[in-house]
Amino acid sequence: MERIGIFGGTFNPIHTGHVGVALKAAAEQGLDKVLVVPAAHNPFKARRGGGFDAFRWTLVKYACAPHPILEPWDFELKRGGESYTIDTVREVKARHPQAELFFIIGEDNAAEVSHWKEADELARLVKFVTYRRTPESSTEVRRRLEAGEPVGDLVPPPVADFLEAKGVVFDFGGVISLSPLGAAGELRTYCESLGLSRAAFDDGWRKFRAKWDGGECSFAELYRMTFANAGLPPPTEEQLKNLWRYDAEGWVKTISSRTLALMKDLKALGKKIGILSNMSEDFHDLLFAPRCAEHIALADAEIISGIERLVKPDRPIYDLAAKRLGLEPHELLFLDDTESNVVAARRWGWRSLVYKAEG
Repeated sequence: MERIGIFGGTFNPIHTGHVGVALKAAAEQGLDKVLVVPAAHNPFKARRGGGFDAFRWTLVKYACAPHPILEPWDFELKRGGESYTIDTVREVKARHPQAELFFIIGEDNAAEVSHWKEADELARLVKFVTYRRTPESSTEVRRRLEAGEPVGDLVPPPVADFLEAKGVVFDFGGVISLSPLGAAGELRTYCESLGLSRAAFDDGWRKFRAKWDGGECSFAELYRMTFANAGLPPPTEEQLKNLWRYDAEGWVKTISSRTLALMKDLKALGKKIGILSNMSEDFHDLLFAPRCAEHIALADAEIISGIERLVKPDRPIYDLAAKRLGLEPHELLFLDDTESNVVAARRWGWRSLVYKAEG
């Protein structure tokens, strides 16, 4: 029988004590996984304990990522309103009807369980696992941040990056938007129908994509070079129109509402927002600017490779971004879905994390 732990809280923010408790409970109770569930609003806490849902969710995901047994679960955030434990437990039970459920709770809250909504039914559905309060606390993390003090000893490293950074800079493709390059993506499928194999497509991407992004060639020239590189005749005008639809327009087909919500939370928390992306000037003007006007309005600086004639992962475009935002590299956190761009940002002194857009 599957054994599932449920660990809820406002996680404002999540800290190493939270992670340690979840891992300890998993080990001691022989759990198969622990669902880490940020609350939309705890009815027993002041309203200030919640809020910034996208920000708290992002931190929970990064804190759990190194530990496969911890599974971030956003049921309460998506549902919104008051976060009653009985509703969450019933949802877990509906999804895992044969599982044995364990609810992880602090000793200081255990005495309150009898006052929770449908407490008798809750006691029937779960076994309560209590833990002692850890030396770390979200209150202390917030106090240090307000005092301008470091918090790296209280929170996981990626969480510290978000909390301590004075500015957060977002890539576009794969971060603000979902990539059209998935295994079953229309772009790759269409290219294959024209005789351009996936391997040849990827080779052309590596060799020529930065030229279009950096303003050295047109979109049509990009694909003519890609096809020639594969030993194929150049695409026709009709094929180029379809390639634009599947490629360029594909990048703005699905914009991540969660990334936009995160940008809004970070802005409300007083952090500067930047957009740093490899994209051509025509893509920016024709597709990105009209489709992502709300994102641009949040940005304190927008650095676009095709406009600046600079590309990632080369250092000059990162230096320009820092200058435009008026911050030192170590004060900035860069979010990109491409590992090489993340590694480069770290090399140039930035904080940087791989970030994948959610729908």
